Amino acid sequence: MSIFAGLLDPRIAIVERAIGDGLAASFPEEEAAVAPAVAKRRREFLAGRNAAHDALAKLGAPRKPLLPGPDRMPLWPAGYVGSITHTDCHCAVAVGRADDGVRAIGIDLEPAETLPPGVLETIGRAEEIAWLQSAARNERDLLARALFSAKECTFKCQFPVTREMLEFEDLSIEIDLRAETFKATFERDAGEFPRGHTARGRIRVANGLLASAIALYC
Repeated sequence: MSIFAGLLDPRIAIVERAIGDGLAASFPEEEAAVAPAVAKRRREFLAGRNAAHDALAKLGAPRKPLLPGPDRMPLWPAGYVGSITHTDCHCAVAVGRADDGVRAIGIDLEPAETLPPGVLETIGRAEEIAWLQSAARNERDLLARALFSAKECTFKCQFPVTREMLEFEDLSIEIDLRAETFKATFERDAGEFPRGHTARGRIRVANGLLASAIALYC
C-alpha cells in the first residue's frame, strides 16, 4: 500500500516508486537538466520526474518536460501544483489541480531512523526540544525525525504561495503520531500568513519510512 494513501485529499494524485538504476528521461530537456549531476542525483531526479509525469497524466495534464525553475523547484504546467520527495531508495509525487481548489502541496519522505548528530539542535525550537525530552525514551528518535519531516513538507507547501525561504525556527510543530496528524504554526509573518497562523497536515510511519503531507486550498 502507498505510504501516502489517505494522507491527502482524494482529488490529489499520488505516485510512488523505487529508485533504481537504468532510468531513462522522459524528455531530452530533462536529461540535459540533470546531465552534470552525480549518478545518485541523476537517479533521484529522473525517478521523481517520471513519477511526476504519471501523476500529472492521472489528472489529464498535457505531457511536456518538467524542468527546474531558477529556485530549483519544478515548473509545473499551468493550472497544476505539486511536490516531489525522495529518500535514497524511494520517491513520491503528489499533484493537484487549481480547478479542484488545490493551491499548494508539500510532501516529505524520510527513513524512519535517528537524525544525524547535531540536526535536532539545528531544527528544533526550545519548546520542541523540551517536548521531545518529555516523551518516552524509546519514541524520541522517531519523533525527532517526524519533527524534521513536518517542517520540511510545510516549507515546501508554503513556498509557492509566499516565496519565503523560512528557517527551521520560523515554524513550530505539534505532532500526534498515533493520530497521524501534525499542526504547524508560523512564528513570524510570511507573505499572507501572519505570525500565529496554523496549518494542519498528516504524518505516517510504515515500512521503515516516515511520510508527511500538507496542502493549501483556495
